[in-house]
Parts: sequence; structure tokens; C-alpha cells
Amino acid sequence: MPPEHRHRIQLIDTHYGGDVSRVVVGGIPHVPGDSVLAKRAWLESDGDALRRLLLSPPYGEPAMCANVVVDPDLAGAEAGYVIMEAMGYPFFSGSNSICVATALLESGYLPMGPPGRQVVHLQAPAGLIRAEVEHDGRNVHSVTVTCDTAWVLDRGRTADLPGFGQVTYDLVWSGCFYAVVDAAAHGFALSEPERPVLADFGLSLCLVASPDLELVHPDHGDTGPLAFVNLAGPVTEGDHGLEMPSVTYVHPGVVCRCPTGTGTAAQLALLADDGVLGVGDRVTSISPTGSTMGGQIVGRPDLHGRQGTTSTITGRAFTLGVTELVVNLDDDLAEAEGIWELLTGTAGR
Repeated sequence: MPPEHRHRIQLIDTHYGGDVSRVVVGGIPHVPGDSVLAKRAWLESDGDALRRLLLSPPYGEPAMCANVVVDPDLAGAEAGYVIMEAMGYPFFSGSNSICVATALLESGYLPMGPPGRQVVHLQAPAGLIRAEVEHDGRNVHSVTVTCDTAWVLDRGRTADLPGFGQVTYDLVWSGCFYAVVDAAAHGFALSEPERPVLADFGLSLCLVASPDLELVHPDHGDTGPLAFVNLAGPVTEGDHGLEMPSVTYVHPGVVCRCPTGTGTAAQLALLADDGVLGVGDRVTSISPTGSTMGGQIVGRPDLHGRQGTTSTITGRAFTLGVTELVVNLDDDLAEAEGIWELLTGTAGR
């Protein structure tokens, strides 16, 4: 095979609670766009073959996520990143933000300071993201991320799902639009053996509810069909203090192994609106696999004519390895031709 028929993409593979997040740090010379938000839009409209390549066999799996590291455009940001998931391109992701901060510091892409606490500012498509990192000078032990401010759009919506009957859900923005469902009200214990039926439930709710929803963000515009479902358990006292079971479904077909930052933030927004939790309160969200994520409400700002809820999430990601993918133009399974200009640095020039 001629050398010009192969190109290489450098990744740092990480995971949070078993959910793999791939951080692309090399091999993509130029993503068109003069901002992180514009680069996201270009990848979504013209460069989606990259997402499909990284999250589909033979290179990946749909349950993975990927983050393309790009130059930031906001003052104070040290690196930008565009998030790619099975559903497409969310504007924010808590677990991915924790993974990106971990990967960039542990790899030396961003300088790691003396052992202790280090604040890193990243830029997601949603805007500037503050990450407070605890590390020993070599390895990251925890990351606390300030989430995109969440707000509740609608309460008590219903959808008739084949095989599940009438389902009631609340609609929340937490970096993406979520349908949040009371798990117990629909017979779910949120246990690991339920994962297949939880996937069926999430799939059905997204398909049935989407035609009745206009998911338009005041700043980002039309965000597309419903793609996120959170199944929420009750807040109780447990080994971690206040605890709440949580399952995040990402369309199509992915049940996350970790609680997810956006799912946790959506639950906290509803609990704050209901007066169950207030500013300063902490809770640990727990997925069916036992993966945990700490959440804390830190503010209730006015946002888009509603009272929002700003939360932080805390967790730990682990570096799995540094990977160099070889993309072969002659491999029909790689769908490489759709991203060839992106890989060779000529896209948008």
C-alpha cells in the first residue's frame, strides 16, 4: 500500500466508570472554524465521518465517546475540545470533561504543576469550563468540573410507549436536552440486569417523544431530536451521604456505565426546583454498575427567564493508553475517504 494511502490519528484513551472516552490529540491538522462552536458545527455538517470512524467497528464501538482537541478562542482557556458521541455532538459532557482534563495533564499536553490542586480552564462548545484537579505531580486523582447551568423547561409531559404504557417525564437542559423519568414509577430498580430493558425503554421514549418536542436552545438553536434520557432514583442516606441512583441513556442504544455529569446535573436541577436540595447540598449519583459521581449545587442563577441550577461534579478518570490509529484509504470498513481532507490538513482551505 502506498504511504500516502495511510494516515495516523493519535489518541489518549481514558475511561470514567467503564465508559471509554477517546481524546484526539494528533493527526487532525486543521478543523475549519474560527471558534470551538464553529468547529463543532463543521464537524457535524461536513466532518462526521471522523466521529463514525472513531465510534464504529473496526476502530471503536458506539458506546465510546471521542473528544477532538482544538485551539480555544475564549480568553483564559488552555485547550478546546469538541465532544462526539453516538447521538452526535453534545454541547457539554461532564464525564468527557473529566477525561479530557485528565488526559491532557497526565500526557503533558498541558503542563502539570506541583502536587496538589490545579485549576485548568477548558473550552467546550457550551463555553468555558472550569476544572479543579487534584494530582500528585504525575497522576490525576480527582477532577471537579463546573457544569453548564441547567434549567427545567417542562414538567409532567407524557408519551405512550409500546410495551411500556404511558410514561411521564420532565424536560431539562443540562448541556443537552434530557427527558428525566422517575424510575420507580415505571417499575425500574436501576439494577445491572435491567440494562437491556433500560436500553429498550430509552430508545422507545426518544422515538415516540421527539415528534412532539421542539428542542430549541436560546443560544444554540435547534439541537435536533431527543437523544438523552435520565432514569432517576430517589435521594436517600447511604454510605456516601446523600445518594441517588441514576441511569443515562444516549440515543441510539447506549446505556452509560457511569452516572454522567449531564444526567447528574439534570437530576439536581429538578431536585433544586422541588426544594429537596439547595445551594451547598451534595449528593452522590450511582449507576447500575456501582460507578459513582459526586454532585453539588453551587448556584441558582436566573437564566433565559428561568431560575437555573449550576452544579459541580467530581470524579476520577483513568488513562488506558496512548494509541495511534492507522487509517487506511484502501480499507472499505474504515470510511476513510469521507475524512481524507481532514486527515491531510486541507479541509476548508
